[in-house]
Amino acid sequence: MVDASVIGLVLSLPSLRRVLPILFCTAITASAVGNDAAPQQAPTPPSPRPEAVTEGTSTGPQSPTFNEPDANGTWPWATADLTGNWGGLRDKLSDSGVAFNGTATLDLATVMGDTPKQGFVMPYLIDVNLSIDTSRMGLWQGGEAFIDFQQAGSTNLATDYVPDYWGWDAVYPFAQDFTELGQYWYQQSFADGALRLKLGKIDANVDFAVSYPDLQFVNSAAYIPSVMAQDLPTYPNQAGGFEILLQPIDWIDAKFGMFDGSTNWYDPSTGQSGPASGRRGVGGFFWDNPGSYFLISEVDFRWSDAKNPGHANIGWFDQTGPSAAPNTSMVPSPGGDADVEGPWGLYTSFSQTVFQPEGATQGQGLSLFGQFGWSPPSQNPSQWSIMGGADWKGILEARPNDTAGFLFAYAHMSNLPYLGVSPGEGEYVAEAFYNIQVTPWLGIQPDLQWVRQPSDQSQYDIGGAWILTFRVSVSF
Repeated sequence: MVDASVIGLVLSLPSLRRVLPILFCTAITASAVGNDAAPQQAPTPPSPRPEAVTEGTSTGPQSPTFNEPDANGTWPWATADLTGNWGGLRDKLSDSGVAFNGTATLDLATVMGDTPKQGFVMPYLIDVNLSIDTSRMGLWQGGEAFIDFQQAGSTNLATDYVPDYWGWDAVYPFAQDFTELGQYWYQQSFADGALRLKLGKIDANVDFAVSYPDLQFVNSAAYIPSVMAQDLPTYPNQAGGFEILLQPIDWIDAKFGMFDGSTNWYDPSTGQSGPASGRRGVGGFFWDNPGSYFLISEVDFRWSDAKNPGHANIGWFDQTGPSAAPNTSMVPSPGGDADVEGPWGLYTSFSQTVFQPEGATQGQGLSLFGQFGWSPPSQNPSQWSIMGGADWKGILEARPNDTAGFLFAYAHMSNLPYLGVSPGEGEYVAEAFYNIQVTPWLGIQPDLQWVRQPSDQSQYDIGGAWILTFRVSVSF
């Protein structure tokens, strides 16, 4: 039996911990290919129209999920988008391989309870994106280009009201209103989709650390483990980089990504951190990087008995280069340096549909989901986190497209005071919502959260905040 101290020593070596996950993915992929070798079949002809870009494919967890329109429906009540079909032009563009999608999300949030500040906050996000399929355009097979324009802002600083670690509103732009190209990338598929290579400015939370693809929660705890909250290149700090995505067989994926990690990079010579990768382009990865990269590797498993699909994943991440210690006033080093080694960690998540009523359409029914993450407490403000919840679309028979959800999450913080504002304590999150799908393109969602984060610093102490949000989501 291998002694636990030996395992700890191996994982503590940066070079080994960065290489082993890549070898792990490669070994699983090779094993899967070897066990399922079969004669090559003719590729499936492409469908006549590309699917619309939706959450979980390219845009990320901040953009809402909408229902499929009634094929025989009329504007405005049964069309997919507020602006309709543009007199048939939208269908013609889709037939030619060009898919347009626009969404707008407005959160009307009232903060109450034991928290540094009570009042009204209104974050918003406008997302307009364009997807181009080179196969349908008659150019070459397997190519996809994606451009995503985003504008985000807030009436007030949400962190002044609830200064939590996870992020109580997923569309909040984190203290800086912005207008930018959030993503622009090109992806090429090979071997009938078994291998995909993606290069550009990317939201890593589209392909990595996804607990369940169609969640509609307001709190960021639904989407990423707390141990990745400050480093994962996702909204509003998508980053330049590349991804290698393998699918050797239908039920398994192996993934690896490397991105610009400069958002939390710390320069001891200037005492400054950043710059934020979301304000930069691919140059922050290729030629203007200070030596800080974010690496991530993941293996996904899927299963289904036709009615109750499920999935699970396990992954690893590593933030290279020095990171800023959030609570610099308590750094004990003689020289006063406020940097620590960038964190690494492990995570896993799952989802499982447990009930679907008779005659249910895709996505309807009750699903359970959960996520766990861990990182060394000497390098990460959050040592570990756990999240679990339930999501039920069509919970009311008379409202088959409405969705209800509930989750609970806990993040345990490092006990080192210079790594955070809540040493040795934790952050608690509970959330429940009911999304009323008024039309396929309009959703109105009442949402209630409770957040607690004890701290001996009054400006960060959250004894128990209640946040009532009315989210309005529109697809245009």
